[in-house]
Amino acid sequence: MIPFMHQARACILLFLSLATLPAHGIMIDLRLGDMSGSQQNSFVQAADYWGNVLIGYRSNIVITDPIIINADIEYIDGVNGVLGSAGPTWIYSDVNGFTLTAEGDMRFDSSDIASLESNNMFDDVILHEMAHVLGLGTLWQANNVYVPGSGQYTGAYALAQWQIEFNQPGATFVPVELDGGQGTAGGHWNENLGGGGATGIVDLNGNDIAFELMTGWLNSPSYISDTTLMSFADIGYQVAPIPLPAAGYLLFSALAGLSIFKKRLPHHSE
Repeated sequence: MIPFMHQARACILLFLSLATLPAHGIMIDLRLGDMSGSQQNSFVQAADYWGNVLIGYRSNIVITDPIIINADIEYIDGVNGVLGSAGPTWIYSDVNGFTLTAEGDMRFDSSDIASLESNNMFDDVILHEMAHVLGLGTLWQANNVYVPGSGQYTGAYALAQWQIEFNQPGATFVPVELDGGQGTAGGHWNENLGGGGATGIVDLNGNDIAFELMTGWLNSPSYISDTTLMSFADIGYQVAPIPLPAAGYLLFSALAGLSIFKKRLPHHSE
C-alpha cells in the first residue's frame, strides 16, 4: 500500500494545450506540463474515457465552455511521500441546483512516477484522480448527496444503481469510506481498511466492491461500476454507462474542499 496524500498545487510554468476531447461528450481541455509522450498519452486516454462516459449535462444545464484540467509532473517531496493532488479549483455554483467543475488541477510527484509506471498503476491513478477533478467525492457535499462524517451517500441515481448492481434492495445509502485520513475519508466508496481483502459485497458479475476503481484503495484487477457512473448523474452530468478495465493497488486521495459564474476554490494542504 502506498499512501496518496494531497497537497496544495504550485504554479505550472510550462503547458502543452491539447485539443478539447471529445465533441460528443463533455468538453475537456487538457493543459499538460513538461512530461514524456507516453505520459501525455495517459492523460489524453483518461480524458477521452470520461468524455465518452459523461456525454453532457442534465437537462436545463447549459455550459458551453470546456472543463479545463491542468496536469503536471514535478518534484513534491521525494519517493513514497506525497504522490500528488487532484480536485476542482474553479466551479460553476448553483447551476439549476447543481455545483459543477469549471477547472481543476492534477499534480504528481516526479519522484514516484517511475514506480507507478513500472507497476502499471499510472493510468489507473490518472483515471481515478480525474474523476475527483470532475466532482466525484469532491463535489458531493456541494450537491447535497453527502453529509460529511455520515458515511452515507444518498444521491438517488447512484443509490438506485447500488440497490440493483450490488444486490442491496433495502439500502437507503451507498456506504462511503470513513477511514484513511483526510483526503481519503468522505470521498470514496467504502471497503476494508487498507484495501485488505474482499468485502463480500459483489456486483451481478461477482466483482467485489473492494476492486472498484473509486474506493480509497486500488486493488488489481479493478473495474468501474455503474454505481460510480450514476453518481455523476447525481451531481449534474448526463451519463452513458461504459465498463472500464484497470489494474493496480494504491491508497487514493482527493483534494478536498471547495470555490452562468465561476467561483474560485481555496487550496488545501496537509
